Amino acid sequence: MAQSAKTERLEARITSRQKRLLSDAADLFGETVTQFVLRAAEERANMILRDDNLFRLAEKDRVALIDALARPPRPNKALRRGYRIYKEKFG
Repeated sequence: MAQSAKTERLEARITSRQKRLLSDAADLFGETVTQFVLRAAEERANMILRDDNLFRLAEKDRVALIDALARPPRPNKALRRGYRIYKEKFG
């Protein structure tokens, strides 16, 4: 797989403590600080975006959810029976 050309730059000001922390962690992985930070940041960004996509609903699904919450169906016979049994057992 061909690598994309690295043309963008990212900079950050950090404390001495943060630099030591990142350097120590990078050493444990056998990476440079840059490699470590980029890998960790990319993993975190992917996780956040993946989680965000899990909670997004298509427009029709969003409308259906809001409608179901606003106008829930009446309890059917099985649900009423289950509720009665629950109340008998647990009060």
